[in-house]
Amino acid sequence: MTSNILNLISTVLFFVVGFGLLRWINRFEPQWVSRDGTRFSARMTEDSVDAAKWIDVRVAIDGRQLIVSSRGRRGKTFRGRWNVGYFTETQDLKRRHYVVTNDLDRDDRAILRVPATSACVAALDAMTR
Repeated sequence: MTSNILNLISTVLFFVVGFGLLRWINRFEPQWVSRDGTRFSARMTEDSVDAAKWIDVRVAIDGRQLIVSSRGRRGKTFRGRWNVGYFTETQDLKRRHYVVTNDLDRDDRAILRVPATSACVAALDAMTR
């Protein structure tokens, strides 16, 4: 009887610890950035109220524009050249959000999200001025 209770407690404890570790790991946003900060990975979403999915994209800074590429069908809408509009103030201190506009269609806006401590933040801030 005691071994059954110990097995139950250890199983429940295993799942609680596993769930806690998953929550802790998902707090960190993986990002790759080049040494000079002109090529990096980021996440983008549409600038609309009902946009919920953040899509992983690769970004290269080419002068005053961003060249965005992505894999898969989900990121197809973000491929192309984008202009950095401005930095948005959010309550999330670990991430920086930039509003970007499509070079071909000025009405097409999106939000670019990068970690606040990334080397690409300086390059993106320089493009907003």
